[in-house]
Amino acid sequence: MFTWPKNPGYVVIAVVLWSLFLADLYVLCWGRQAGWSRETLWGLAAAPGLIVAQQFYLAYRLIARQDEFARGLTAKRIIAAGGLTIALATGWSVAEQFAGAPVIPMWLMYPLFWSLFAVVTPIIQDSQP
Repeated sequence: MFTWPKNPGYVVIAVVLWSLFLADLYVLCWGRQAGWSRETLWGLAAAPGLIVAQQFYLAYRLIARQDEFARGLTAKRIIAAGGLTIALATGWSVAEQFAGAPVIPMWLMYPLFWSLFAVVTPIIQDSQP
């Protein structure tokens, strides 16, 4: 059995969901410039959150089917990536508020989390504390 994130089925679904996420952002930008109604833009703005929830739900289901070692290893990686994401987001938001740093859209936390997950994956190689 393939383990996550090397599971071919998960990879295909993740690519589709990422594509939908990016496409929705593109359509939102285009629609706002085209003068679409506020209601339409709000409806489209809900999609990225639903896409993120779907990907995490699918990842959770796939991880739950793995053996104890793989679950522990993946949990450590997710905690490390999540902690780094929260630390960076918190630090940057304080810099925005008090030091004049440029504002970064919060939707970038999703790709930041998965990028950090990719960075910590080769570093965290065992499930031991």
